[in-house]
Amino acid sequence: MSIGTEKNAAEKQSLLPTTTVNSYDGKVENQPHALLGIACVAMSAVCFSLMSTMIKFNTYSMTSMEAIFWRSIVGMILNLGACLLHEHIDIPSFTCALMSFGGLICVVRPGFIFGYDHPTAETDGSWIAIGSALLGAIGQAFVFISVRKLKGIHFMVIVHYFMLFSMIGSLTYIALVQRQAFVVPSTPAVWGAVIGSGVFTFVGQLLLTKGFQLEKAGIASVMRYLDVVFVFIWDYLLLGEHINYWSVVGAVIICSCAAVIALRKAHTQ
Repeated sequence: MSIGTEKNAAEKQSLLPTTTVNSYDGKVENQPHALLGIACVAMSAVCFSLMSTMIKFNTYSMTSMEAIFWRSIVGMILNLGACLLHEHIDIPSFTCALMSFGGLICVVRPGFIFGYDHPTAETDGSWIAIGSALLGAIGQAFVFISVRKLKGIHFMVIVHYFMLFSMIGSLTYIALVQRQAFVVPSTPAVWGAVIGSGVFTFVGQLLLTKGFQLEKAGIASVMRYLDVVFVFIWDYLLLGEHINYWSVVGAVIICSCAAVIALRKAHTQ
């Protein structure tokens, strides 16, 4: 081989070592577990239920379980998920969602179905509170859809801006609408409830955001029914409130449907 040929061969060599790219075999590495999405949403329900109980302990003026009923309506989630995200919800999962909604009705016992002659009728929320919760459910539905659209963004970034906007919005409302002195907790119990509600809100929002990034909006929304189940459990254990037998029936239905969805998800993925 001549000197010129060796020089050309040396010039064509890479300055840094290279690696050969193997052919793609169709296997995707580092995929999350099939149940991770709905598990995150289910755990967020536990956090949000504890948060609700602590807020109730803190103020004793929180909206009633009937308001939670309106807030927890996820039929809109199913519709928006199907229309905007083109996500297919299979028949068994949709059936479990409908049954869970029936269990939700048993848990919260809305007055227009069960009547208003019951021990907690005097403490039930007004129609203004229920309407506000319904508007909150509509906004929450669009938030969940937006989270699904932002799957490529780290969930911590989404939660950061969510908390930032919540803090600025609440301070603006206090300054412009409420126009009252900022109340500082005066007892250790109230301080514990305030700090606990903040911690569980943060952890629950992390789990909820990550869960909706991994799981379809319709399926993940069914797990949100567990929020209502845990609310009445914590109210009984921590606040000593009475539990109606209809709530027990509804809790069994919701938990059973959630278990069916989780088992089907584990076997089909």
